[in-house]
Amino acid sequence: MRAWLGFMVLFCALGTPALGVTVEEVPRPPRGSWTVDLTATRVLQPSVQAELEQTGTELNDRGLGQLMVVMLDTTSGRPSREFALALFNRWGIGHSGRDDGVLLFVAYADRKVEIILGDGVDEPADEEASDAVMAQAIVPAFKRKDPNAAVQMGARGLKELIENSRLNNPNAAAPEPVAGSDVADSPPAVEIQDAASQQVTWSPPEEASTEPGLGAIAGGAGVLGAAGLAGRAWLRRRPRKCKACGTQRLRLGEVEDDAHLDAGQRAEESLGSVDYDAWWCERCSDVLIERYGAFFTSLARCTRCDYVTGKQSSRTLRSATYDHGGEEEVTVRCTHCSFVSVSRRSTPRRTRPSSSSSSSSRSSSGGGRSSGGGSSGSW
Repeated sequence: MRAWLGFMVLFCALGTPALGVTVEEVPRPPRGSWTVDLTATRVLQPSVQAELEQTGTELNDRGLGQLMVVMLDTTSGRPSREFALALFNRWGIGHSGRDDGVLLFVAYADRKVEIILGDGVDEPADEEASDAVMAQAIVPAFKRKDPNAAVQMGARGLKELIENSRLNNPNAAAPEPVAGSDVADSPPAVEIQDAASQQVTWSPPEEASTEPGLGAIAGGAGVLGAAGLAGRAWLRRRPRKCKACGTQRLRLGEVEDDAHLDAGQRAEESLGSVDYDAWWCERCSDVLIERYGAFFTSLARCTRCDYVTGKQSSRTLRSATYDHGGEEEVTVRCTHCSFVSVSRRSTPRRTRPSSSSSSSSRSSSGGGRSSGGGSSGSW
């Protein structure tokens, strides 16, 4: 009896153990379902699961592809990418003959995440878009200990990957590059005072979309995605000169630049919605602050303090049907100033299944194949 009690005390102290399964033991979801959460604590929130199911159903009914999300605790020592690929091909995610399936796989206790692309959506542009979703949306959210945002934003990005793929846009042409202005020709800055009463030069904030998407990165079929990311990184690190004295500025580190940001800007950085760079001029003792909004974020701009620090939640007021759109109530709670705003927005009506899609191809396992393309991440 004492031994049994001792075991129970130890079990409670250690918490709920991670549940490991083999590929064969992962239950195939029922027809028309696109989400499997086998984590011991059922990490995915009902609202997130509902959105994932709606996304999967919409893509499948439109005949564009199949998006499956699987979340479990551990692969029990088997490499997560090998596990995810085997699961993809065991289930045959995607429509037969098109291979248009995508799997978002999370081994939560192992801190691993995989994107597996079907062979039909595995061109170089698709790979670049997959890497962008992983690096810009999924991994940062997991590092912030927000797994629901990681899966939600990842699925949104992968939905756009499927929609923008060459498979679904065979005649799409890559857009012409847009000429960008040189760093030195940026709009005039305004003068503000920081907490230490030092003179600070701060570039006006750019408009940030509250509806993150892959379109800005993928660019039509996604051809310019990687170039856009690389160009942005290059521009951020390009040397700056002080316009007042001509001295080259020094780019401060993440810890040092916090001293020159206000409380709202520091809150944006801690949440990952915005990143700020501080360029210091030693001769003039002033700093140039530059703002870079995240490509992917589930946060919204607060209408009171104007910082991108609002956490969104929504509830359906009227469900969309094939005949009419729906309506939902959106609540934004600002984590910086505590302001709460409530609004309503319309949702598009559901799209009827394509007549060219057979009933078998609209099931949750349509016979798709993958050779292993996609992206890997960890946190």
